[in-house]
Amino acid sequence: MKYPVKRYILPVLLVLLLAVSGCGVSIWPSPRKSDDVFSFVSVEGKRVGECIKVIVKVDGAYQNVENLSLQFQADGSGPGEGCPSCPFFPAIRKDFVPGSEGIQSDGPTFVFSECGLDPSKSYRWRVVARNAYDALGVVISDVYTAIP
Repeated sequence: MKYPVKRYILPVLLVLLLAVSGCGVSIWPSPRKSDDVFSFVSVEGKRVGECIKVIVKVDGAYQNVENLSLQFQADGSGPGEGCPSCPFFPAIRKDFVPGSEGIQSDGPTFVFSECGLDPSKSYRWRVVARNAYDALGVVISDVYTAIP
């Protein structure tokens, strides 16, 4: 019995070509350091009575800072308070949007204050900045302590 080999070669080669062309690494594009990324150069906070004044300096695309969030927690034994050696769990969050009331900006420098703090307590705090492009995520500062 004869098998027509030529009759099967073309379909086999076609299937093989389709299978091989589908191989390879295909990943979603990821952000790279470009014109849209920013980072913190410095984050400083100063306690003045029942207020904390924060100065944030940004490097990179500071115009893409959508908002800055001051997250803080009092040190103590009351509800929502923590201890200085406990993990930081911010009980209070205050958002500041560049260009709105409560925040001043001069190019890559942002200045804002939060008042109403208990003047006898220490507060642990950090700043979180959100990029206007969600895919680029957030920038989070270290945790600092503001003592009375």
